[in-house]
Amino acid sequence: MPRTLLLAICLLATAPADAQTQAEVEFAMKLLASVQADSFDRNREYCGTIGVDETGRLIASQPRRGRRDSCQPRDPRGVTEVIASFHSHAAFDADADSEVPSVDDVLGDMEEGIDGYVATPGGRFWFIDGQTGSVRQICGLGCLPADPDFVPQVFGPVRQRYSLGELERRETE
Repeated sequence: MPRTLLLAICLLATAPADAQTQAEVEFAMKLLASVQADSFDRNREYCGTIGVDETGRLIASQPRRGRRDSCQPRDPRGVTEVIASFHSHAAFDADADSEVPSVDDVLGDMEEGIDGYVATPGGRFWFIDGQTGSVRQICGLGCLPADPDFVPQVFGPVRQRYSLGELERRETE
């Protein structure tokens, strides 16, 4: 991501951050929208963390390129508290159910004690509750940039919400 775009995204979040405020959701959405094209072109996940600085403003780490199905984020500089992770799923793959957060995505956030945001090849935007392990769609197909090769419904319908147990069952079906 160009440094000026990242700076612009950081400056957009001028309100103090509370637990999943509208400002936090919009901040995460802009971050993920900015990495979707590279994620598809390179077939890699991009990830990072969102935190608050000493003034309570939202800040994010520079998005880091990972592998096709994993990514290890760095914390942003100047962070006083990390509040969420963010990552894209890589390009569309008919062999990978990437339109929902994975069990590993949820468990990783729960282990870190933070929430998470996930973007999918179909352009869905998800929230992971790092306390309960539940996930919910913030917005559906095409609300973020989508992979031009995306084919909907390959893995069946996608619900608006899932518990961790429901995601585990979806992965094993």
